[in-house]
Amino acid sequence: MLHVFILFMFFGRSACVIYSLNETDYFKMPPLYEMDDYDACMTEAEGTYCIADFDLFSRSRSPLMHLIQQYSAHTKKHYNHTQIHRGVCVTRTCKDHIEHFNKTVDLNATLGACLNETIWKNYGIEAKLSTLQYCKRKDDKKVIGYGTFAIISVYGLVLLLNMIGTFYETIISKDENRTGNKYLLAFSLKRNWKRMVAPSGKGSDERLNKLKAINGLRSMTMVCVIFSHTALTLAFTYIENPLYFEKAYDDPLKQLLFNGTLVTMTFFVMSAFLLVYNFLIHAENHEITWIDFPKGVLLRWIRLTPTYALLIGTIGFIVPYFGDGPLWQLTVTSEADACRNKWWTNILYINNYMYSDSNCMPQSWYLAADTQLFCFSLLVLVIARTPRSRTIAIWLMFFMSMVITATITYYQKLDATVMQTPESYRKLYSTNPTFKAVYIPGHTNMSSYVLGFIAAILTYKWQNEKKDFSKYRSYLWAFWLLFPSGVVIILSGGLFYIDGLEPSQLFKTIYATFYKIVFQTLVTIFMVGCFFKYDNVYRVVCEWRGFTWMGRISYSAFLVHTLFQRCLLGIQMRPMYVSDFYVSVLLHSSIFTSYLLGVSLYLFVESPVSGLVKAVLTPTRRKTEQENNK
Repeated sequence: MLHVFILFMFFGRSACVIYSLNETDYFKMPPLYEMDDYDACMTEAEGTYCIADFDLFSRSRSPLMHLIQQYSAHTKKHYNHTQIHRGVCVTRTCKDHIEHFNKTVDLNATLGACLNETIWKNYGIEAKLSTLQYCKRKDDKKVIGYGTFAIISVYGLVLLLNMIGTFYETIISKDENRTGNKYLLAFSLKRNWKRMVAPSGKGSDERLNKLKAINGLRSMTMVCVIFSHTALTLAFTYIENPLYFEKAYDDPLKQLLFNGTLVTMTFFVMSAFLLVYNFLIHAENHEITWIDFPKGVLLRWIRLTPTYALLIGTIGFIVPYFGDGPLWQLTVTSEADACRNKWWTNILYINNYMYSDSNCMPQSWYLAADTQLFCFSLLVLVIARTPRSRTIAIWLMFFMSMVITATITYYQKLDATVMQTPESYRKLYSTNPTFKAVYIPGHTNMSSYVLGFIAAILTYKWQNEKKDFSKYRSYLWAFWLLFPSGVVIILSGGLFYIDGLEPSQLFKTIYATFYKIVFQTLVTIFMVGCFFKYDNVYRVVCEWRGFTWMGRISYSAFLVHTLFQRCLLGIQMRPMYVSDFYVSVLLHSSIFTSYLLGVSLYLFVESPVSGLVKAVLTPTRRKTEQENNK
């Protein structure tokens, strides 16, 4: 009787849908994506090429249309095959439907009639135009505006400053008695290169030497993010074999990708840890006042924004001129338009609350959420200045984070986790309510931040107490189980992709409330264990010297990693054939390109900005001597 109650309580009925088709029946459906020859189209005198979406329908009973509808109803794993996507050369494919082609021709009517004739002839069903995304004509010209010249000028200024700074250091390095101008030295490529490749752990406080594993965790998490976005961009564009993605949900290994959104939350844990840990060390020798809050927020904004703003300007005004193709406007120009129109939401770090079908650097939702949580946590640290008050604040934040997630999930009837459905991929989550209401807002990610908060306080306390963890070596086996346990938690999300199984809203709410907390608790234990050298396997990997420079440029790599992917997909002339090998090739090329560009961005922009901030905040030798003589 108990098992009947559990099934009734946690699982509801599933709709009658077609979960799978053999390939013979599958290929009876019209292809989801097709593209005419773009180059040939653009050679014609008045060549016009359009990207459009068409809805399939049937006025009479049609077994094929019924099959398409039932197959598409399984939205967890299948694309919406009732809507097809086409790249059409109007002047060639639809020649018979154009009586007098000119500038005022009704492209909507022409495309609708043209494709409807083809679909009816080949499949016995009909098609009507749903959305005309855009059309490109042979005589279209790209006009270079003032914004483009402005960004080019900024790059020229950055290059000039770095040349001057590098030359300046070369000159003063010959005189050991000269310290040099610290503002010019901030732009020295030689100095910034040394800073990038310097061994990890060197700092003003020896306790910081224990945090070497942070760079390893940051680097590996960044690679996971690039991997997930590689799959996302492929599913976002026109592909020849959408069946590849639809079958991927039944592959246990690929479930790590579909449920791997948890890994991104590790960034929140690390960010909170570094904020709190550095704050506690700072508080040892400085009196905490209210001015520390606006000062901390301003310093973070200055550290992040110049590099970020330069990328926004580059995407908005430079990248559109990098190439051309039938999908260039879909994958590249659309983002450029968003960057020109919505740039202010990015640099104010509120874009995660304004997510739509047109976004500038969609991956930057994380920067906004992390900045919001940073500001809130810094305010808590400034207000709660005693251990007791901080403990109370932590528990209030932790409880509040669970209540917020549970309430939103239950009353808005959201999924337990962000369902990585094919249509969500294709639309970059713009129509996914769980993504917009739970995954990207700052307030719904507070639980991960709180766990980093707790880890920092405990690490600080135990370091000061010189706590000896060697006496707990008998539990080392449990520490080694952290990684496989994390994999199990990630794979547990596969429950929500099981055919015919629809969990109840209560079960979804419970899962949504606790799955991030459980996973990130494992991450915090892992971090603390590495910091105290509890283990010599995981820790050695995370403290590998190669992760040092990768960790330092992870911010720059994060900003640029989708740039290469979008441009590559924008120049494709045919629907792309996707395979495991192709995904692997794109992943490795994305990693290489992201870190190559990331190094350049770090050396020329990010590190100089950091150096300038340090130069402004660090008192000069003369000022220090005057204060000491008082």
